[in-house]
Amino acid sequence: MKRIPLPHSPNGWFKVAFSDELAVGEVRAVHQFGKDLVVYRGEDGVAHVLDAYCPHLGAHLGVGGKVVGSEIQCPFHGWRWAGDGSCTSVPYAKKIPALARIGTWETREQNGYVMAWHHAEGKPPEFEIPLIPEATDPAYYKYKRVKWELATHIQEMYENAVDIQHFAHVHAMQIEKVNWDGDGPIATLVLDLKRDAAVQSNAEGETSFRSFMYGPGLSLTRVTGRMAGVSIQTLTPIDDEVCEVVHTYYAKKSEPATKAELEGFFDFYASDWELDFKLWNQKIYRPQPLLAENDGDVGRFRRWYKQFYSTDVGIDRF
Repeated sequence: MKRIPLPHSPNGWFKVAFSDELAVGEVRAVHQFGKDLVVYRGEDGVAHVLDAYCPHLGAHLGVGGKVVGSEIQCPFHGWRWAGDGSCTSVPYAKKIPALARIGTWETREQNGYVMAWHHAEGKPPEFEIPLIPEATDPAYYKYKRVKWELATHIQEMYENAVDIQHFAHVHAMQIEKVNWDGDGPIATLVLDLKRDAAVQSNAEGETSFRSFMYGPGLSLTRVTGRMAGVSIQTLTPIDDEVCEVVHTYYAKKSEPATKAELEGFFDFYASDWELDFKLWNQKIYRPQPLLAENDGDVGRFRRWYKQFYSTDVGIDRF
């Protein structure tokens, strides 16, 4: 039995590289969506995402490939490929073969990420990711980035938002207010709580979360309590039942927090997620779960999430 009977890569925008880790002229090999890709930044500063293997004789462009101008040069025979997938040069031939093209991925760069559009049917982008103000606001600075690889599906992470009862049982939260709502490709979560966690909560033991889910691959959480912090999360499908989640934390320059307070605040936030990781890495996905009163609106969440699949995942029968 397949542990998680869902298509491993939903349709949407996904991080393929961090902007600050892709220098001008740099080439990176990437594996996600169950595919091998190459990401490079041309000398003009523009990032491109292509299929990894040269259509000529199959060399991996991300292993030894070289940026020339705004193009990438194959390490095997020197063929050059533009960001639009066209072949611009075969160094030893006068004529470029008529069918010389390589697969390309629609790309956007903002909020500190190079993002590629994935669609199971090859359709063009159906929505855009909004700008996240804290990512470029001079009043904030990037404090820390943490990365995990998990044996689960990225849908499971978002479903946690409506699983009301796990907040108390797993995270020892006393929920004061919770509201989840989906509108088009964007969903929001309002969560106010009390807990015995001095590193995160204010003097009254209160913490609030305001989360925004931008399609299946990017989310933003604003956390207030002992201080105010921002976490931008990328959720990336790698292979079947293998995915990556990365948090980038931003702090406000005006916050009077010591280094120890910053570490405690954000490390506690990360540890909350890690409590769920232990469960996600082992649990199965129930297409028709047995639910009890006050379990949360799992059905409404799954009906919202199904928009990111090209195949029927049986939500209408739930």
